[in-house]
Amino acid sequence: MSLKSTEIGSNYAFRPHNGAECYAITDLCAYRNGRWSRSWIGGLINPGQSASLDWNSNDGDCVVPFRVKWRDYGSDDFKLNWCKGVFNVYMKDKGFTYD
Repeated sequence: MSLKSTEIGSNYAFRPHNGAECYAITDLCAYRNGRWSRSWIGGLINPGQSASLDWNSNDGDCVVPFRVKWRDYGSDDFKLNWCKGVFNVYMKDKGFTYD
């Protein structure tokens, strides 16, 4: 699995965790400047796995929509206030939690 590395002391570093029963995460995109970004992951996040990611910026709005695409399922769109010190995003079969 090839994923972007997280820099120490970087802005908005976080770990997406795949807590789904059987669907791998294929893409994680952010919605900024009127369009969806390319995927922030370079491989799959299988059920039970996590990855280290970093938005590499603290510019812009705190509440940024993000899209999770699942293999053999489709995609889900969410919003999260990234300024609240989000370190972990726990994706589930339905919805997500964070801390």
